[in-house]
Order: sequence, then C-alpha cells, then structure tokens
Amino acid sequence: MNPFEAHGLNHLSASQINLFIAEPALWVAQYLYGVKSSFGFAAKRGISVERGIEHGLFNPDAPIQDCVDIAVNDFKFKNAFLDDPKKDKELDGIPGMVEIALEELRKYGIPEKAEGHQHKIVVDVEGLEVPILGYLDFYFPSHGIIVDLKTTLRLMPGIRAAHARQGAIYSRAHGDNVDMRFAYVTPKKQGVYSMDTDAVRTSWNEVQNVAVRIRNFLSVSKNKDDLASIVVPNYDSFYWNDPAVRQAGRDIFGF
Repeated sequence: MNPFEAHGLNHLSASQINLFIAEPALWVAQYLYGVKSSFGFAAKRGISVERGIEHGLFNPDAPIQDCVDIAVNDFKFKNAFLDDPKKDKELDGIPGMVEIALEELRKYGIPEKAEGHQHKIVVDVEGLEVPILGYLDFYFPSHGIIVDLKTTLRLMPGIRAAHARQGAIYSRAHGDNVDMRFAYVTPKKQGVYSMDTDAVRTSWNEVQNVAVRIRNFLSVSKNKDDLASIVVPNYDSFYWNDPAVRQAGRDIFGF
C-alpha cells in the first residue's frame, strides 16, 4: 500500500500543498483527521463575486447591474443568519469588484464553458502515486489564456508565491503555450499579472518538491497519531481562527 492510500488520500491539490508549507499541523488535522474549516467571509465574498463575473462573461450583453445583483444576492443568501460586522465590510466591496473585473475580463471574450462552474485539471508528478487536481476559473482557449480570479481588499503588487504554485499546476496541465494570469480585484482597482516561463518552471519545481515531501511525511507511519506527534500547531496563526478548528487541534495534539 502506498503512503497516500494508507492515509485515505487519492490526490493532492494546490491548497493542500500550500497548507502543508504554511501550517503542517493544520494539514494533518484536515487531511488525516477530517477536521473541517469553515469559510471566512472573505472566501465567501470571493465565491459570490465569481458567480456575478461568470454571468457577465458568459452573457456579454448582460447589464453590469444584473451581474452585481447576482453576486450580492448570492452572498446575502449564504450569510443570511450570520451576524458579524465583517460580513457587511465584505458585502460593501462586492459591487465594485464585479464591475472592475468585468471591465477587464470582458476584453478576453467569452471563456470556454465547463461542466459545473470550473474546468477540472489533472496533473501527474513523477514518482508520486496520486495526481494533483485543480479547477480553473476562466479559460480562453482562443487566446491561450487562463485567468484565475483573486478578490482582495488591498491590491497585490504581484503574484503571491502560493498563487504562483497554483498557477504552475494549471500551466503544467495545459502545456507551454498557455499564458497563466492572475486577476487581483479590489472594490476600486485591479491588477492582472502574467507568469513568465521562468516563474512557471520555478514554481512547478516547488510543487514537485513539496509533493514528494508530503509523500515522505506520510511514509513515516501508517498511524496518523504518529504523524501528529511530529508537527506543532501554531495557534497564533490565522489558520486556527475558527474556534471549533482550534479545539479540534487541541484534541488531536494534546495542547
């Protein structure tokens, strides 16, 4: 039995790889013990904004306000029973994000439709028993462009390392002829950054190295408790902000 199968894992993903880098203890809690983290308002806002942008891209004649309404109503519906000042802050940013993103992304034309909301990709890594799975936000095959949407309240000056690893996986799935871009969108402005060949190569090398290290980690023992005894949770990290997840961590790690 390979180490992934021994621990019930049938694939890796960019989010898994990035979490293993940033907070290995939470990776253990989530992927070996099944601890579920709730989505914060920022993540929910991102999903709702994407719904509005999708509508505007697949329906290029749709009024911007209709796209904004779809995003706003989606966010309100998903958070109707949650009372938190953070919710209103995220909600206020949605209209501007949808408008600004569509102003930029409609220049690319209509993206290729996929089953569901996103394109599924599968990438094999040499020496690894499981593939890396991912889902593309928007793919424009006529231009050879993949765009991944990132909503934020503060504009990034460039592509974050974690996002670059995600982009390298997407690029690897489609070959060297694809232009991998990240569209960072705030309520007031946007920045679209493209990964050049060197950036893709460097980030893909990181992905492969971390994936092998995950395999090596899992190979230490078939017993998840043994693996939990190796890592240390950092409860000061925002990754542990959810009280239920933090308590689950204390139950798993004993402190």
